[in-house]
Amino acid sequence: MKKFLNISLLTFVALASLSLGSCSNEMDDIFDEDAVIRLENAKTEYFDILTRDGGKWKLEYFSNTGEPGYTYILSFKKDGMVTMSGHNKWINYIKNNSLNASAFGSEDSMWELIFDNSLVLSFNTYNKYFHLFASPDKVPTGGAGGDGIANTEGYGHEGDYEFNIMKYSGDTIYLTGKKYNLPMVMTRLSTSIDDETYLNEVNVMNKTLFSGTIPYVFIILPNGQRWIAESASSCNMRLYREGDDKISSSEYHNTIITHDGMAFMNPVTLDGYTIQWFKKQADGTLLCVEDNQTLIVADALENNLFNSKDALKWKCDFDVTKSTDMSGRFLDLVKEINQQLPSVPGEKSGSKLKEAVITYNSDLSTFVLNMKVRRSASVSPEAHFYFTPTTVSTSQVKFNFAGGNDYANRLLQNSTKVAEFIEFIGSNNFNLSSVSMLAPVAITMAQDGHAENYLVWNLQ
Repeated sequence: MKKFLNISLLTFVALASLSLGSCSNEMDDIFDEDAVIRLENAKTEYFDILTRDGGKWKLEYFSNTGEPGYTYILSFKKDGMVTMSGHNKWINYIKNNSLNASAFGSEDSMWELIFDNSLVLSFNTYNKYFHLFASPDKVPTGGAGGDGIANTEGYGHEGDYEFNIMKYSGDTIYLTGKKYNLPMVMTRLSTSIDDETYLNEVNVMNKTLFSGTIPYVFIILPNGQRWIAESASSCNMRLYREGDDKISSSEYHNTIITHDGMAFMNPVTLDGYTIQWFKKQADGTLLCVEDNQTLIVADALENNLFNSKDALKWKCDFDVTKSTDMSGRFLDLVKEINQQLPSVPGEKSGSKLKEAVITYNSDLSTFVLNMKVRRSASVSPEAHFYFTPTTVSTSQVKFNFAGGNDYANRLLQNSTKVAEFIEFIGSNNFNLSSVSMLAPVAITMAQDGHAENYLVWNLQ
């Protein structure tokens, strides 16, 4: 790549003036100019681009191929000063000596445009909230001691603080790191945007867009082919085609969570489709900006709620005094069970339902609806009702019960209300929905035709 920049420098500088909207020189005039003049003209043009309209830009920054990207807001001033604002765990480490949270930080430093084989944007005075990525110090792992990772001694994050300017198009500047050659993108922002508010919103997106408890999501291509994306919440996705061997066919791609969605550091080509930027939709899914067709979504709802391979655990709170996890007939039945339980043989006067849990029992090769009964503060026996889920239609499921453990069978025999509860679930179809199809950590299971009768299952 360095050789390319050396060879193409004069062509780049000459054509840069043509590609900028404010340039009015003719082709012959440009090539008649001295090379130094052309270089200075390009420098002047980019200085104007960076500082005009308030000079505020969003930078999608990558320090290396193993870390997620980080969003910074840069405000360039004509006097050579720049305000650099970020919100990430490394800034929190600087402020609070902890990597357990993310923090906002903003500091002024200096910038300039220089020539070194190409036009280079240089942040040439130290900014503690940005240059931390270029520091050779060991990368901290957290804790009061701030222990580093041995193999980062003398390297740090291996991030850049100087950037080759590649092109400018539509209020977007494309960069590459001068030393490590990673791609970066800067996009103009309105000066009305408050740095801290905007970056707080990016931080919320970082924490909520994906869920670490959902083992994988799917990239669904326009031709219907699905690619599995593991570890999406880590922003270092492991991708492989559904049905292929994971070990031999995996690709790793780091990403950045943006204010509006997600982007890969580099364009990714899957089955002939090239994708990079995704925008979050109202249902929580991510839609590819380039083709407006490729979608990133979690597995079908019923497969997230009932998935034997991943043995996910879902809980519904049965505390009738505070729980919002049940409504309609379900709430009535739980109240009625609590009234009847104290009279069931073996129960105590204070017995009542505590919660229900759905999971998969690999030893018995069956799904389990586990209803826990609280007899006292420390005693909560579990009634296991075994079932097989059947997908009726998209996001609609039916329970097929087949026996249970001894405690479950005793409750069925001695509590008409427990039997009615199980019969109600087993005799109806239920529609599954979530506020986010990308991170369905809470799923509402509502009776088909009677949406007021529902339970909410929360991923544990």
